[in-house]
Amino acid sequence: MSRSSLRRELVIPITILVVGVSAAIGWVSMKASTDAVQTLTQRVLTDMANRINSATEKHLDGALIALDSVAPAANRVPREHPFVTDMYALEDKFWSASGLFMDVNNYVYFGGKDGRFVGVYRISKNEVQLFWRTPEADHRDVYRVTSIGDRSNLIRKDEFDPRKRPWYQAAMNSETPVWSKIYNNFSFHYPTITLAKAVFQKNHEFVGVVATDVTLKELSNFLRKLEISKNSVAYIVDAEGYIVATSGKELPERTMNGLPERMRAVDMKTALISETFSHIANTVLNQAENGTREMELSIGTVDVAISPLGNAQGLNWQTIVAVPRADFMSSINQGFMQSVVIAIACIIFALTIGLTIVERVIRDIRKLTAAANLFGNGEPMPKLDIRRSDEIGILAQTFTEMESKLRFDKLTQVANRESLFAQITHLQKEARQNPGSSIGFTLLFIDLDRFKMVNDNHGHDAGDKVLIITAARLRSAIRDTDEVARYGGDEFVLLLKETKNSIDIHQMVDKISALVEQPIALEHAVVDIGASIGWASFPEDGNDHMRLIKIADSRMYNRKRDRKSGQIIQIV
Repeated sequence: MSRSSLRRELVIPITILVVGVSAAIGWVSMKASTDAVQTLTQRVLTDMANRINSATEKHLDGALIALDSVAPAANRVPREHPFVTDMYALEDKFWSASGLFMDVNNYVYFGGKDGRFVGVYRISKNEVQLFWRTPEADHRDVYRVTSIGDRSNLIRKDEFDPRKRPWYQAAMNSETPVWSKIYNNFSFHYPTITLAKAVFQKNHEFVGVVATDVTLKELSNFLRKLEISKNSVAYIVDAEGYIVATSGKELPERTMNGLPERMRAVDMKTALISETFSHIANTVLNQAENGTREMELSIGTVDVAISPLGNAQGLNWQTIVAVPRADFMSSINQGFMQSVVIAIACIIFALTIGLTIVERVIRDIRKLTAAANLFGNGEPMPKLDIRRSDEIGILAQTFTEMESKLRFDKLTQVANRESLFAQITHLQKEARQNPGSSIGFTLLFIDLDRFKMVNDNHGHDAGDKVLIITAARLRSAIRDTDEVARYGGDEFVLLLKETKNSIDIHQMVDKISALVEQPIALEHAVVDIGASIGWASFPEDGNDHMRLIKIADSRMYNRKRDRKSGQIIQIV
C-alpha cells in the first residue's frame, strides 16, 4: 500500500458519509417542517405553563415556609409549641422570616386579639420598615430601621387595627393557614394576597394571627422575564376571572378614585388576553378544561395552553399561555435557513476535522513503520511520542514494551545478546553498502572475576545486585553512541563504534577495569570483583560477528589466565 492509499481509503468514505448525512438531515428537516408547528406549539406551551406553575408555586410555598419558621405546624415539631406573643421576640423572628424569600414575600407580621401588631417589611437589603402597635395604643407607629430594636427613625403614624383586616378575620376561624382574596394592600396600595394562620397558647387559646404577603406585582415581574416568543403573553387568573399577574406591558390594575383597582381578564386592552379568555372563560372558571387548544382570533391563529395552578396551596388559579401561530412559523422558517447554513458549516468543519484526524493517524502509523524498520535493522528505536489512548496509542505502547522485552536484559536493563547481534549486523551492512567509508567498531568481551565467590558466600540476590551495579558502571564508561550488552551469566560485551586505534582500545580497557573493580557495598558486606577483558575489531579481526566474539573471548581468556598468574599482557 502506497503512502497515499491509506489517506485515500479513509478520506473518501468520510467525505461521502458527512455529505450523505447532511443531505439526509436536510431532507428530514424539510419534511418535518410541514407538521412540526403543531407538535412544537403544544410542547412549548405545555412546558412554559408548567414552568410558570412551578415557579409560582415556589413563591406560594415560600409564604408557607415563612409562616412555619415563625409558628411551626403541630405535625412539624416533636411536642406542643405554644406561640409566644412577646412583641420584641416576634420582631427578632420576623427579621429572619422576612429575609427568607425577599423577592416575593418580604413582609411578615402578627396581629393579636388584644390589638397588638408587629411586622417587619424588607423593602430592600438596605431598607427595612418596622410596624409597631402596642395593645393599649390607638395608632400604629412605622419606623425605618437598620437593626433589631432600632426605633430612631419614626416615619409616620397611622390608624390601624389588625382585628379589622380581612386576613385576620379569615384566619381566626380556621385551624389551617388560609389565603385571603386579592386586595389592595392597606399600607402600600398595590394588589396583594395574604397567607394567614391562627396561633394559640398551650391551652389552645386563640391569641392572634401571623401572616405574610405575596405581592402580585412581583409575580408579574417574574412573568415578564420569561422568553416565550415575540408576541406571546402569559397570564394568571383567579377563580373570579381577575388578573393575578401578566407578562404583558399592560398593568393588571387601574386607578379608580386614587386607588388601584384589579382588572378582569376580559376587560384587558391586550387582545391576546381579552380575546383568549373570552373564548375559554366558562370552562376555565369551572376548571373543566386544561391542556392546549387552537383559536381563531382577530389577530389570526393562536395556540393556547391552560393549566391549573395553586391547588396544592389551597388556591384556584389558572395559568394561560397564548402564542400567535405566526411566531412559531417565523421561528421555523428562520430555523430552517439557519439549519442549512449550519449544515454547510458542519460539512466543512467535519471534513476539516476528519482530514486532520486522518493525517494524525497516518503520521503516527508512519512513526510506527519507521520504528519497526529501525528495530529490524538492530538500531535503537527513537522515542515514538505518540500520545493517544486509542488502538494506535495501545499499539505504540505495546511496540515500545515489546522492544524493551526483546532488546534489553530483564535484570540489568542493558542490551541482550540478540540485540547486540542485530546492531553488529546493521553496522556490517552499512559497511558493505559504503565500501569507501571508514565504518569500524570494536567489541570488548568482559568476564567478571570472583563473581562465583559472591554467589557462593552471599547468595544469588547479592550476585544479581553486583550484576546490576556493574552494568550501570559500564554504561557510565561509554559514549551515548556505544552499547553495553549482557552476553550471558557474568559476561558483558561492549560495542564501541568508530574506534580509531589500539591506543583508544587500551585506554578504554583500563578505564573499564578501574570502574568495575571498585568495591561494591552489599547489605552485610563489601565485595570487590575483577574484570578480564578481551577485544576484537571490525574489519581488522574479521567480518563475521561470531568470529569477532570468538576472538574477543579468546583474548579475554588469555588475559584472565595471565591475571591469575600475575602476568598482565599489554594490549598492542
